[in-house]
Amino acid sequence: MQITILGSGTCVPSLERSAACIQVADGRTTVVLDTGPGSLRQLLRAGTEINAIDLLCYTHLHVDHTADFVPLLFASKYAPLPRTRELAIMAAPGFRDFYNSLMHAYGDWIVPENHALTWLEAGQPAVVGSLTITTAPVRHTQHSIAFRLADSSGTSMVYSGDTDLCRDIITLAAGCDMLILECSFPDSDYREGHLTPERAGTIAAEAGCRQLMLTHFYPECDPQQAVCSAGKHFGGYIHAGYDLLKINI
Repeated sequence: MQITILGSGTCVPSLERSAACIQVADGRTTVVLDTGPGSLRQLLRAGTEINAIDLLCYTHLHVDHTADFVPLLFASKYAPLPRTRELAIMAAPGFRDFYNSLMHAYGDWIVPENHALTWLEAGQPAVVGSLTITTAPVRHTQHSIAFRLADSSGTSMVYSGDTDLCRDIITLAAGCDMLILECSFPDSDYREGHLTPERAGTIAAEAGCRQLMLTHFYPECDPQQAVCSAGKHFGGYIHAGYDLLKINI
């Protein structure tokens, strides 16, 4: 299983960090989790054609996690060739209504012509290619969720999206090989609904994961300092995520 951090930033424009987007590839199965603004370009920089994506996962409806959903649907009708195989979507509650609203705004431009959209219900385990996907609610917006992806050998990764410290993310991440957590603000500037480094370290420690990846850094959160702070609670390896970082687990 290869994990690529396509976007390690936030809604704040940055020359170094694109908005939230994670790619997980396992053999012939490719999953993309969240597509914040700039994700399509980041996919190309990572060597992934959009028609290679098997499953899109969305943690919640905020713009910095969903903005390239419309461009992806639009591009799938044209480049490099029209998509012809189904595209699965597994997303936070309300996302299908969100898509229906987008159709009112954009009309047929975002309605697939040569392929189907398959909607997978969050809360129910799903199998897409070689991966099994499960979800859990997390503490951010009313309907925010996190995802766990596991391959046939049991290797697993968990991606929180935006969350605060909560029992559900700890339970979902129990024993996983890689836990990817947002780390928005420094410990001295806690904001409800988001994690600080020490809170992220606490989650990783209680979940008993093997490795922790910190991402979704606002400018005021220094990544290297965040690693040190998270390490006060978690004794495993901690990565400071950056754009186009690839890790095999």
